[in-house]
Amino acid sequence: MAKPLIIFDLDGTLYRGDAPYWYYAEQVSRFLPPEIGQAYLQRVENHLTGRQTVEASDNWEAVVRLMEPFGESLTPEQWQEAFMATRRYMLSGQCPLELPWDLKPFLSNLKGQVILAVASNSPDEAAKPLLEQLGLIGLFDVIKTAAQKPEGLITLVSEITHNDYAPDQIFSIGDHYNNDIAPGIQHGWITGHISPRRIFPGPATFKVTALEELYPHIRTWVQRIKEGTNG
Repeated sequence: MAKPLIIFDLDGTLYRGDAPYWYYAEQVSRFLPPEIGQAYLQRVENHLTGRQTVEASDNWEAVVRLMEPFGESLTPEQWQEAFMATRRYMLSGQCPLELPWDLKPFLSNLKGQVILAVASNSPDEAAKPLLEQLGLIGLFDVIKTAAQKPEGLITLVSEITHNDYAPDQIFSIGDHYNNDIAPGIQHGWITGHISPRRIFPGPATFKVTALEELYPHIRTWVQRIKEGTNG
């Protein structure tokens, strides 16, 4: 049997911290009238601090949704400008990002036992330099950028496994339910949904607030598969 596959999301999964989302909101506010911009940023702050949250698949989506009550709209070009400015900030060395505890040794210990993949909807020029900056790029066997999840996640898994895997040999992990978890539920994979604010809109094998909480479950899963192979 081939090695089992773990496929990780990038943003909000392999690193965490609210600085990118706040910066994104600040860039968005530049395109708004001053009074509306201030009120919008207050809503973003309330969401990020947990005082008054909005339902969203992740905080990138929340930044967008939090502007809905104001009746203002940005052009697609303005949204893209704000997003790419945020990506540049994240790569500047000035943006505080936190790695999950013990992530590098955890992945290093898995390497060789499983296929480690990361799938991000961000473009290559944003995702790969970030993985490099975080010191993670060499730990993955497969890196897929501009992945076009959720549909693209199914395509990627099919490409890696050649449709020759049992569903429970695939473990999909991420914080965006529709992109990272729903495809796995649809196809019978093992899934780990990460939501720091415990917003769980649907079923998942494991529901956690941080990636570290999945470590023992992943180890048990890998061991179970190895024992099944040996048997």
